[in-house]
Amino acid sequence: MSKNINNIWQRLCQHKYLWAILLFVLIAGFIDENSLYRYFLMGQHNRQLHNEIAEYEREYNEAQSELNRLSRSPHAFEEVARVHLFMKSADEDVYVIE
Repeated sequence: MSKNINNIWQRLCQHKYLWAILLFVLIAGFIDENSLYRYFLMGQHNRQLHNEIAEYEREYNEAQSELNRLSRSPHAFEEVARVHLFMKSADEDVYVIE
């Protein structure tokens, strides 16, 4: 039994550089705090955040153009009040159908 264990140990020791390289790849690739796997995940998260930023910038530009339109035209102001806020004149009746 001990001869078998000794034989296995000798075979493992013959490839010690291979084991050292495999251990390094395992640590640098997956276990370490700055591993390649975490680097990949952070890259994906970064792309997602850039997409969200682009979406918020688009929404901001739309709201800014709407604000400019409302500040220049009293008809646009009245349209927003009627359509989105359901306001009416004193002599009107408004029916909302959903």
